[in-house]
Amino acid sequence: MPTASPSPAKPLVAVITPCYNGERHVENAIKAVQAQTYRPLVHCIVDNASTDATPQIIARYANAEVPIVTIRNPETVTFQQNSNKVATLIPAAATHFRMLHADDTMPPNAIADMMEVALADETIVMVAGVEKMNGVLRNHDFPPECTFYESSNMLARFLSDEAHIPTAHVLFRTDAMRAGEDFYPNDIVECYIAAVCRVLSRGKRAGFVHKYIADTIRHPDSGSLVFTLAPKVKAVIWEKLLFIERYGPACLSNTEYKRVLNRFLRVFYRRILFWAVSGSAAIAKRDLGRLASRGHRPNLLDFIASVAVWPYYLFLKRVKRPQAPPRWPADATTAAS
Repeated sequence: MPTASPSPAKPLVAVITPCYNGERHVENAIKAVQAQTYRPLVHCIVDNASTDATPQIIARYANAEVPIVTIRNPETVTFQQNSNKVATLIPAAATHFRMLHADDTMPPNAIADMMEVALADETIVMVAGVEKMNGVLRNHDFPPECTFYESSNMLARFLSDEAHIPTAHVLFRTDAMRAGEDFYPNDIVECYIAAVCRVLSRGKRAGFVHKYIADTIRHPDSGSLVFTLAPKVKAVIWEKLLFIERYGPACLSNTEYKRVLNRFLRVFYRRILFWAVSGSAAIAKRDLGRLASRGHRPNLLDFIASVAVWPYYLFLKRVKRPQAPPRWPADATTAAS
């Protein structure tokens, strides 16, 4: 009587967690990794010279079922540097990795669901999915009929605000990292967005899991980027412009690139006006200089137009939502087709 062939071994996946002063939340992140149904799995953690009980909490899980690989920085480094440091702990045998911040969590099925998509085709370099923000599901606007995308198409949807990618929760193939290159750019505040854009810009395909695979937790005492560095340097708007100009020309049509760029510049002009009248004149002056360096020196008519279209912009964004995916015709094709 023939015997069944053993199931092929699944590839090793690494979850990476950079951490600084995470005593209130890092244990929840560790437990979320330990609770994953996918195996084999390893959890890599770098303690960024925390001054609280973070090292003791990590040490309690030294003999956990999911192995923990951890080091402690001798001194605190930037969050970009710490993100790159934890990426160096990924074992050579791992084929995929995913970030999990110390104050975030994920459901037990997250890695299994993402790897099911990741392993469906050898050309898939990145997998995203549905995110909860403080317990509330976010709109992602990827059409439910489609799981697999050309990387350039996913990038185009993201840059044009047609779809949301939870960039801190994507699963990458480890060969997306290149020797001699910081995977998370050290000169970009939104380095996780930058990493996603760069990987997608290099071709092949990406997947989207139409299930909830991430819990992003934002709270003022978390030490999160959104509450610490970001409000001080106000880099999000400027860096979004850089992403559009760096990656948009190759993934958007000529007319779509112009439309996306011009629409975003109006957003930028309104923000500069807001900063100028709300006590952040130095930031407004800084970004006017930045715009000029990119060939976008606004004039009075540009500012007037940016304010005039604002009510219509809000109507589209919050009421009409033209980016919401329509139902596909039955004979529409997908990348899987």
